[in-house]
Amino acid sequence: MSKEEKVPFETIEFSGVTFKVINRQEAHNIIGNLTNFNNEKIYDVFEDTWRFPDYEENPIFLLAEENVEMDSFEMDFSTEEHPDVFILGFIFKGNLTAAKLISSYDTDNSPALIVLGETTSVNITLFGSVHYLGGGLKCDTIIGEYNHGELFVKGDVTAWLIYSDDMLMHFERFTDVQSIISINRPDVLICSNVTDADGSIITIENYFPSTHKLSDIVDDSFIEISDNGTETLASNYYEVFKEGVSILDYDKKEKYSYADFRNQFINMIEVLSEKEELKENENIIRNISGTTYLFVPFEYEGKKYSQISEEIGNGFNIRTRALWCHDDKEITLVLEYLYDDRNPKYQWANNETAEGIEMYCVKRSVIEAFEVLIAEPSEDDEEDFDEDDDETEYEEYENSFSLEEYAVQFGDYALPEDLVKLYEFDQQYGSETYSECFGLTITEDKTGIKTWSEEEEFYNSFIEFAGANGSGSSYAYWLIDKYLNNCPIVVFGDEGGIHVVAENTRKLIHLLTLDTEISVDFDKAYFYKDDEYYEDNENKTEFHDWVKKEFNLDPIESNEETDEIVNQAKEKYKKRLNEFLTKFDIEIGEDEDE
Repeated sequence: MSKEEKVPFETIEFSGVTFKVINRQEAHNIIGNLTNFNNEKIYDVFEDTWRFPDYEENPIFLLAEENVEMDSFEMDFSTEEHPDVFILGFIFKGNLTAAKLISSYDTDNSPALIVLGETTSVNITLFGSVHYLGGGLKCDTIIGEYNHGELFVKGDVTAWLIYSDDMLMHFERFTDVQSIISINRPDVLICSNVTDADGSIITIENYFPSTHKLSDIVDDSFIEISDNGTETLASNYYEVFKEGVSILDYDKKEKYSYADFRNQFINMIEVLSEKEELKENENIIRNISGTTYLFVPFEYEGKKYSQISEEIGNGFNIRTRALWCHDDKEITLVLEYLYDDRNPKYQWANNETAEGIEMYCVKRSVIEAFEVLIAEPSEDDEEDFDEDDDETEYEEYENSFSLEEYAVQFGDYALPEDLVKLYEFDQQYGSETYSECFGLTITEDKTGIKTWSEEEEFYNSFIEFAGANGSGSSYAYWLIDKYLNNCPIVVFGDEGGIHVVAENTRKLIHLLTLDTEISVDFDKAYFYKDDEYYEDNENKTEFHDWVKKEFNLDPIESNEETDEIVNQAKEKYKKRLNEFLTKFDIEIGEDEDE
C-alpha cells in the first residue's frame, strides 16, 4: 500500500455537480468490499495498474454523498478548472440520474463509475475500466465496448437494449429487458436461480446468448453491415446519445417481439425437410468456428418431431433447440447449459408464445441456424454427426486439445476473449500453419521458467501459453494484474533473454500477421522478415482474413511495423520488467535501441 495521499482541495465541480474530493484510502473504505457474483472483491484501489496508477500526480476520487440529477455525465480524468488532477473514479453513494447520457472517457482507459444507488438514463455507454452499478439500472440502451472494460450491475435491470462489443457485462437479474446483443461470442452474463439435485435453490452466473440482430430493433441508420453480413453499431450513435435520443426503432415491434415466429418456424421445417442433403444423410449439420448448427427429424414415444438447434462450444456449452411435433402441431423451445460431456446441466423450456428473454434467444438462434443450414456447405464445415446418436447427440469437433485442457495452465485466471478466439482459429487450421513457428501450447509444470529462477514468486508471475519460434522460445503473460487483458506478453528466449513483446493479446496477434518467427537473443527480441528467403505459410491468407474480420486490423507488411508495436510495449513495461528480474539476480541485456 502506498503512503496516504493528500487531496489538493475539498471539492470539485464536474458536470454542474459539486463532488467531494477524496483519496484512495477514503475510496477504499467505501468500495473496497464491493463484490462480484462469485463473492470476489472487485476493487483494489492500491493495485498500481493502468486503472488505479500510482504514477499520476494528484490522483483523486470524486464522491457524491446524496442523490444526483444532471443533464449528461461524460467522465473525464480532469476538469478545465483543475487540469492538474487525475480522477481515478466517480463514486455515487445515492442514485444517479442523467437525463440524456452517461459515458466513459475512452475505450482504453477511463475513470471508474461506481453507483451504490439506482442508475437511470436514456443512453449509457461504458468502457475503459471496471464499473459497478449496485442499486439497479433503468435505461433505453446500454453499451459495453472493448475488453479494457467490465461492468457489474446488481438489482433490477430495465432496458430495451443491452449491447456488448467485446466487453464482459454481468447482471444480477433482468426485470424488463427487451434485447441482448453480443457482437461475436457471448459477453453478457446473467445470474439465474436453479434447483440442484438436493432441491436447494442456488444462484449460477451464465453467459447469455444474443436474443436479436441489431436490425431487429435498432434504427437502420445506426447499423453497419460487413461483407460477411455481420451487423455492428455504427460510430454515429454517440452523437445521438449526447442528445438523449434513442437509437431504437420502436416501429419494428413485429421483428423484436417475434410476432410471426410460429409461421416462420413451420416454414423452416418444410424447407429443410425437402433438402436432398437430408435425404442422403438423415440430418443437416454445419460446424463453424466452434458453433454447431443441426437439423434432424426423429421419433420419440411414437410421435414425429423435427428439431433445429444451435450449440455454442469452446467452453460456453450453451445449446438452444426448437422442436416441431408433427402430430400435435406444437412448438417447444429449449435453452440449456451443458456439462463438458454435453449432457444438460439445467434448462428452460416452454412453447413459442411464452414471455421471457430466455425464449427470445432460442428464437434468434433458430433463425440463424436455418440461414446457415440452407446455405451450401463450405470446405470449412466439419461433418461430424454420428448417425448412431439420438436426436440431440452429435460429436464435438475434434481438437488436438480442448479449451478446458488448455485453460488448466491458467489456474484462476480467466482466458481473455481474444485468446479464446485465437484458440478457435489455431485448432481449426493447426499450429504453425498460419504464422511461422507459432502455436498455442499446454505448459503446466513451468519447467522452462524455473530454469531462470527456482523462487516461487518468480515462476508464479508468468503463464506460458504459446511457442514463439522454432528453437524453443515461448510466449508468456506477465501477471501484473488479475485480468490477463491488462497483462503484457513477454518472450522467454531459449538461449537467454526475457523481453517484453506486446501490450496485450491483440497486439501479439497483430504481430503474428507478419508471418515470421520472433528472434530472441540476450539483448533484445525482434521480428525480421527476409524477403529473399521468405515463403508464405499455407494458412496465412485465412489468418489475415480472420484478423481483419475479428479485430479490423490490416496485416503487417514490414519489419518496421512490428518494431513500432514492440517498442510501444517496451516503453510501457520494460523498465518495470527489468526491475522485477533484477530482484531474482537475473542478468539484464543492453538494448541497443535505448
